[in-house]
Amino acid sequence: MAASPPWANLIGALVREIATRLPCKFDRVHFAAVCRSWRESLEQLAPLPRSPALPFLILPLAEGPAVSCILSDYATHPAVVLDWVRYARYIGAYDDGWVFLSTAPPQGPQHHLLLDTYQFDRHINLPDAFIEHHTGALLPLSIVAAALSFYPDVDGRCVFAGIINVGPVPQGWPMIAFWRIFDPVVPGLFSGPLNPRREWDAVDVVHHHGAFHFLTQGEHIIVAKPEFHYWCPVPAMPQVDWEFRCFPSNRRGYNQQHVKARYLVKSREDLLMVVRCSPHPGQPTSAFKVFRMVPSQRARCRQYIWQRVPSLGGRMLFVGRGCSRSYEADHYPAGIAGGIYFFDDGFIQDPVMLQQPQYSCSDCGKWTESPGPMVERCFPAQGASNYSLQGWRLP
Repeated sequence: MAASPPWANLIGALVREIATRLPCKFDRVHFAAVCRSWRESLEQLAPLPRSPALPFLILPLAEGPAVSCILSDYATHPAVVLDWVRYARYIGAYDDGWVFLSTAPPQGPQHHLLLDTYQFDRHINLPDAFIEHHTGALLPLSIVAAALSFYPDVDGRCVFAGIINVGPVPQGWPMIAFWRIFDPVVPGLFSGPLNPRREWDAVDVVHHHGAFHFLTQGEHIIVAKPEFHYWCPVPAMPQVDWEFRCFPSNRRGYNQQHVKARYLVKSREDLLMVVRCSPHPGQPTSAFKVFRMVPSQRARCRQYIWQRVPSLGGRMLFVGRGCSRSYEADHYPAGIAGGIYFFDDGFIQDPVMLQQPQYSCSDCGKWTESPGPMVERCFPAQGASNYSLQGWRLP
């Protein structure tokens, strides 16, 4: 019988010491699977200390989705995916592994769902149509971004807020919608009553301090508190308490740059606006500007301004429409530093991409502010995808 390799006889304390230096859960599983003695050593010891999990970047590869792990130095790991959602289009994400998806042609009619990637037998069907006010007809819709009021419990009163386009693919002017977790259709869309100017078009949404906050193209905020009659099983338009926060259009330091996207991020009790820029349209991301919403000290009535954040101060911001998250770098190993992580979501706002069967997946990476502001192309390179853009899988 062949002798055991020398590394199989490492003492348990040394095996544990090595394992504690592997913050990625995939790496720890692979480490324990090297040999039986290592696995037994880890099983006999107390649970290993773990850093809080970080989002994975979903890579829509030709053979099916994989994930890139920041805690594993951006290594690519295979993703376990059910066949019927293997080539679904990514829309957004929610905490604890929930992912918004759309199964789109040519696989079949478009269908929106919220999938639990920890338990694949759990998913929530989302509306694929809305009720047109004047005629009562059901018309198709496409969800651009969505946020939840709280954890998606099918027996609870979770409310969804979405940025919606009419039609099977994103097109036209975005509108706002609210629906309950058990509603089969969206009970109408909000657009004209908000403001007819395009600067009030919603580009991102978060749930913050008990209300949905929509960021507009003009960098204003729409605060909405929808109220449904839960005793009524028929989808009905909610009563919405609206608040419009109009921000001064003063120069914010990126007027000579092209704005590729704007995001809202909850961080340290603040609501941040993260602006993603490039030198010119069609060029890759080159810079980020971060602002926080603060009350104006000069206005007699309640008004707000966007105050420039001079430094991230150790924040790790992961930006994406409806799913941006903030983490503290000092909770992780020394090699994990603050910065802004982003993926290629240009499809949503680029009208040319709407006519093409492929999604660009090249404009992703990490922006850091020291020793000098720069974009690091840290994620694995991949070609264009023919079924989805990239996205986050949130822990």
